[in-house]
Amino acid sequence: MQTVSSQFRENLGKLMTNLRSTHPHFVRCLIPNESKTPGLMENFLVIHQLRCNGVLEGIRICRKGFPSRIIYADFKQRYKVLNASVIPEGQFMDNKKASEKLLGSIDVNHEDYKFGHTKVFFKAGLLGVLEEMRDEKLASLVSWSWSRLSAVDSS
Repeated sequence: MQTVSSQFRENLGKLMTNLRSTHPHFVRCLIPNESKTPGLMENFLVIHQLRCNGVLEGIRICRKGFPSRIIYADFKQRYKVLNASVIPEGQFMDNKKASEKLLGSIDVNHEDYKFGHTKVFFKAGLLGVLEEMRDEKLASLVSWSWSRLSAVDSS
């Protein structure tokens, strides 16, 4: 038979294990107006709540910092298509070095990313730019492959 304290400790341990294995997101509930009238938004009240909850400060910090991050292996795997020629085929290059060479060869602001020990860190918005570049490159590769395939079929 467990004591209340040992049961609490066990449950707390399970909860902490669960939290460490997840990426929690937080939801902030805001009251749009004092009278709780549908469709009515009191801007001052909403801004006040955002400021008191620390949301505005969090956004400010994220804009100044590097909120997005990817481990080197994942970055190399996902964005190699942007300039595969900088990563020699059949020759070993560690993931960090490959990521450094790849980012150095891409037309982006080099102040918008930093290299850590295991991850590359990005300022807000840069990953979106890289995703758009990747989508364009993949679309052009598919188009090029299709035209080559069509040329072979017609001959």
